[in-house]
Amino acid sequence: MDAWRGLEIEDDVLQSFLKKCDSSSSLIPGPAGNIQAAMLNRISDDPRTTQQFAEEVAQATFERDFNSNAWKWAEMYIKHHDIVKDGDINNVTHLGTAKPFETLHIAVCLVKECIPNGLGDMKLNLKDTTGSMKASLHNKVLSDPKFGPHIGVGCVMILNHVTTFSAYPPNIYLNIVLTNVINVFAADICPPTKELVMVTPKPVIRPLKVDPPNIAEIMRKLRNPFLQIPSSSKPPDNNNNKDTSNTME
Repeated sequence: MDAWRGLEIEDDVLQSFLKKCDSSSSLIPGPAGNIQAAMLNRISDDPRTTQQFAEEVAQATFERDFNSNAWKWAEMYIKHHDIVKDGDINNVTHLGTAKPFETLHIAVCLVKECIPNGLGDMKLNLKDTTGSMKASLHNKVLSDPKFGPHIGVGCVMILNHVTTFSAYPPNIYLNIVLTNVINVFAADICPPTKELVMVTPKPVIRPLKVDPPNIAEIMRKLRNPFLQIPSSSKPPDNNNNKDTSNTME
């Protein structure tokens, strides 16, 4: 019993190092987020309008996501290895400007949701500073010892030459395979330092191939099919020629 008494801690001692958690709540994407905001606002100590409360939560979530250690690692990693122009993360290809069936040269994405599809692959909900997008992650990425263990909610992925697809426009998805992944920074990674970033190996970046435009194909698509004049040339009818020769005889 004497040994257990040593574990007893008075309440006033606990209060000296315990403090209220100041983490902000995230809202559910879409219309359901309005209901969630109203419910959270109702139980708060300082109720405001639902719209104002939702905007404040969204702003707090944005700051939390893009001030995380994983995102800071991506910023310093891109700058150190000069992956994009001027080493500025703002010069990557943004999700908010992506189009269907387009190849994104360099994309930096924060993983907000991971859902296994039951076939070994995974469905992701990605986000950057301009927007969000769903993605399909190939099972080879998950099984890769370099990237797989770090993939989860809150991690940041740097992607290269990744293709978008759209089965039902305007919904756009990313198709992520192993060759698209440059690096993955885990959600619980330590704060980045210049010394830690300098020892990271320089990644191999595949250049964005731009095929020269096919002028003939472009003009064919622009031509109105209703204005095309059908060809009047017909192959000669050998039977008619035979009948004509018989009549002359």
